Amino acid sequence: MKVTLEQIDELRNRVNVSYEEAKSTLEKNDGDLIKSIIELEKRRGRKAETKGSFTNFANRLLSLKLSVRNKDGETLINIPLVLVLLTFIMAFWVVIFGLVLAILTSCKIKIYKDKNSMNVSSLKKNMKDTVDKIKVKSEEIIVEAEKDEPAEDSGDNEIIIE
Repeated sequence: MKVTLEQIDELRNRVNVSYEEAKSTLEKNDGDLIKSIIELEKRRGRKAETKGSFTNFANRLLSLKLSVRNKDGETLINIPLVLVLLTFIMAFWVVIFGLVLAILTSCKIKIYKDKNSMNVSSLKKNMKDTVDKIKVKSEEIIVEAEKDEPAEDSGDNEIIIE
């Protein structure tokens, strides 16, 4: 069955896909708009699940911590494993030196999952709150600056040299 431009436009408006994807889905479903919408929504659902799995992966990675304790059981270092990995990428020798030093001084190195760690949604919320605070403060500063500006007709901003 031949698919019309009107059918493609209708599908694109309802499901928000490209012309190519709308056309191929309509052709696959013999021009049936409802079947095409259902198929595209199922595909989109699978993509949403993939995004969710990335968030789950990021949350699990953020919950891992590295702890280094000395012989007496005192915690020397307790940092997120992500920081160790980033430092390893940026400064390989610093991490190697630290691990060798910990082993030579008989320290216990432990990687564990912290239940009270930060997750992606809390990071997003914290960033949004910070941006909102910056916006409010900058608006206050702008309003104060506009109040303090003298009128342009006053001539106070002129320097006359005779």
